[in-house]
Amino acid sequence: MSIRNNLVKSLSISLSLVFALVMLIIDVVLDNWVDKEFEQSLMSKASLLVALVSEDERGVEFEFSGEFMPEFERQNNAEYFQLWIGDEVYEKSDSLDFQLNNSLPFVPLLEGKKKIIETRLPDGRDGLIIYYSFKSQVDTAKRSGFYTHLKEAGVTQPTMLLAYAASTEDTEGILVFLDFLFVLATFIVVFLVVYVVRNKVDLGLIPLNELNNELKKIKISDENLKLSNKNLSLELVPFIDSINSFIDQNKTLYEKEKRLTSDIAHELKTPITELINLTEVVIKFPQDKISKADYPQQVLGISWRLKNVISNLLLLNKLSGNGLPKDDIFDYQQIIHALYAPYESRIILNFQTELPPLENNLFAVETVLKNLINNAIQYSPEESVILLTLESVGELPHVSISNEVSEALSVEDLENMFEPMWQKDISRSSSENFGLGLAIVASLCDAIDADIKVTLTQKTITFDVLFN
Repeated sequence: MSIRNNLVKSLSISLSLVFALVMLIIDVVLDNWVDKEFEQSLMSKASLLVALVSEDERGVEFEFSGEFMPEFERQNNAEYFQLWIGDEVYEKSDSLDFQLNNSLPFVPLLEGKKKIIETRLPDGRDGLIIYYSFKSQVDTAKRSGFYTHLKEAGVTQPTMLLAYAASTEDTEGILVFLDFLFVLATFIVVFLVVYVVRNKVDLGLIPLNELNNELKKIKISDENLKLSNKNLSLELVPFIDSINSFIDQNKTLYEKEKRLTSDIAHELKTPITELINLTEVVIKFPQDKISKADYPQQVLGISWRLKNVISNLLLLNKLSGNGLPKDDIFDYQQIIHALYAPYESRIILNFQTELPPLENNLFAVETVLKNLINNAIQYSPEESVILLTLESVGELPHVSISNEVSEALSVEDLENMFEPMWQKDISRSSSENFGLGLAIVASLCDAIDADIKVTLTQKTITFDVLFN
């Protein structure tokens, strides 16, 4: 899925629909306005024709002059009117005489009422016709005598009906043309919107493309590896900061892996070199009985050391990032007593609580405690005492192991203590310690959700483990 294509598509469709909706609304409003204006013009001209009708004692008079209204006298593009007194035709426009159907339909209406209907004009065109029922006007000076005359004659003033018709085809033609223009404008705008949106999206994606090119050039081994967030849009700054954070994490992991690889190579190289040297001595001095007699035992010892290193590395790799089931039920006091027994002269037990048997992973708990006790034995003065405390935090077992350190430690040492293959002795002169014990402890604690921390107070180091 392309972000660019999705943006162009969604923005183009949205903007085009908005424009089309606006055009449709304008078209509807314009059509209604034109229709109303046309109807208003019909009513205005009908009112004008009505105003030309007057009445006195002599009868009805229609003061129409064709020279001022030629549309009612021509044959082509004509307009039509017709007057009735009651239901009798009184007058009609000359334009009707040119048509076969020379009369407008009669529609009875109550006095003072108006009605507009669609019709087909006598010349065949579509149009509108307005009917207006009225009584003719009487001159004010003659009004008294006129009504006296009607009274004496015993009649009432007759109601007249005006029919005025005009074609709507010109107006409809203009509206159709406007509709065509609106449709054409909509299509043109759609193409323009797609073009503009595509260019704007491409322009907006330039920083992402530049970022992508910069990311392609990244090498984890580069020094001062950072992406610059200058001259970037505000939306990209958090993204760049997150990438830089990720790069820092990977840089740290890369450096750790480099160190671990180097330490493993160094740890394996030493016994392999010893094996080579021993073999060369035996080959070079075949008559040396002492060398021959010691050779198998030394080879076996070196081989066991290699096996221990490899086994611990495999265990560490197996535990990395993986959880362990916690379905064993056991007594923490018994486990600690069993581990304490070989070192009872060096370890002081301090059970501050009696814990019932609890669920956890027996292998993990035993290995964690065993490695911490071995670490305390190996890295404390021979005559010093180790304090092992068991207490409860809520219902959770908390084990604390404290011992005096043989060598001074720094804060950096505490931070590196749980790293694989890390040893305070950079010469790695020990043939028994490989720098994997505390790393395995940390991995096991993570696998069973136990919390471990280390603190240093003067010359005393303390490991605290809270088993969950």
